[in-house]
Amino acid sequence: MSPGNRRKDVIDRPREYAAADVPFFLRVDLRNRVAALALYELVEGEYRPLSAAAAGPTFVMKQPFEFSVDPAELLDEEAPTEEPDTGE
Repeated sequence: MSPGNRRKDVIDRPREYAAADVPFFLRVDLRNRVAALALYELVEGEYRPLSAAAAGPTFVMKQPFEFSVDPAELLDEEAPTEEPDTGE
């Protein structure tokens, strides 16, 4: 999802993809620092959801290929690092 044009991402792009007979599309939404994934399948000219998950639960898809990930892993945040133990 682009940061500034929700209508384009939610309405316009899926219509364009459907018109081009794109069989699946994966929406990745990283807005508001909450990662979410949703997979859609083209059925009779309209997209229907197949799988979805937000940060925390694992997103799993079987089509068009197998893939799974915790959406939180998609955020560009480094895990906290521990300071080395210097024995002081």
